[in-house]
Amino acid sequence: MMSNTSENETKLQVFLLKNAKNLFPKGKRLLGIDYGMKRIGIALSDPQGQIAEPFKIIYKLKELDDIIPAKNIEAIVIGLPLQTNGEEGEIAKQVRLFANRVSEKYTLPVFLIDERYTSKFSSEYLSARCMREEKQKKVLDAYAAARILQNAINETK
Repeated sequence: MMSNTSENETKLQVFLLKNAKNLFPKGKRLLGIDYGMKRIGIALSDPQGQIAEPFKIIYKLKELDDIIPAKNIEAIVIGLPLQTNGEEGEIAKQVRLFANRVSEKYTLPVFLIDERYTSKFSSEYLSARCMREEKQKKVLDAYAAARILQNAINETK
């Protein structure tokens, strides 16, 4: 017998990408999310689902209500913050709850992908382009979301 969590995840179409690569939509517009308690970074793919770009920072889930239909989003990729040893901690549990809310609200497939070091690499990328720390704070989460989304696209090619 399945646990309630597994039943909900299946019903709500939340998949761990490494276990569901065959379900990942090809050639479709995708939305990437770097979930944080204060800010949510958003990235979009091109209409063919090949290249991810930072889009914006939002502060509430409700802000996706306009983005998803306007951009013809077909699926959502959310970064799952695993610990350095690969295990899920407390923050990963919060992200899973958020992913279930997203899937339920928008009835789109939602994929979770390991997001370890995406914020660190994004910060290094922005620093290498001489972006000041104050400005980085305003865009970092969107860049991390783009890295999460691009990693998902690359992993399923």
